[in-house]
Amino acid sequence: MLFLIIFIVSVTANVKSQTFPIDTAKLNTSFRELVNNPNTLERQKAFFDAFPNTWNEFIMTYQYSSKNNYDLTMYNLAQKQIDALDGKVTLIKDSIYCKKIVNIAVGGKLDADAPNYFKVLLHRIMWRRMDGILVAISKLRKGHQMQFWQFYWSNPVKSKQLETEYNRLLKLNIDTYPEEMKTMKIAFEYFYDGVNIDGGYLKE
Repeated sequence: MLFLIIFIVSVTANVKSQTFPIDTAKLNTSFRELVNNPNTLERQKAFFDAFPNTWNEFIMTYQYSSKNNYDLTMYNLAQKQIDALDGKVTLIKDSIYCKKIVNIAVGGKLDADAPNYFKVLLHRIMWRRMDGILVAISKLRKGHQMQFWQFYWSNPVKSKQLETEYNRLLKLNIDTYPEEMKTMKIAFEYFYDGVNIDGGYLKE
């Protein structure tokens, strides 16, 4: 119970935190330059640094709105830019790269489009840079660790693939990261097959 209270408080604090929009012109320029010449550290770093650093920045950048005259440029670029963060950013040190990826996921909420693209990327990166991701998670406060795993395991239905991944992660890391795996187990219990993706919260 205490753990869940800490989690709820941390979520509330995160929601109320002040957020500023990122420089999308800089992000888009660095993205175009990266696509044209992806194998240089300078261009990879420029795009990596311009990419949102937190969930609030991320969702403000790539969210969808049905309002008239809402500019959907960034919404339409979301998948390409998120994929570039994985496939075209290969020269950044694991410690720096994983810290940013984990930080974005803290407080993330499962939804269609950009949130789902990022969640898919997150699962890919976990298996490519597992130790770097788990080290970054281990440096978070417990409430933020829970927020990370909440987003990581959030799913509206059962999935054999996710169940297999969970069991593999637990088996591989229970001895090396026992506290992080303890938090992960709780998050899996509550959020795997336990959330809606349509914005509603009540059970039907």
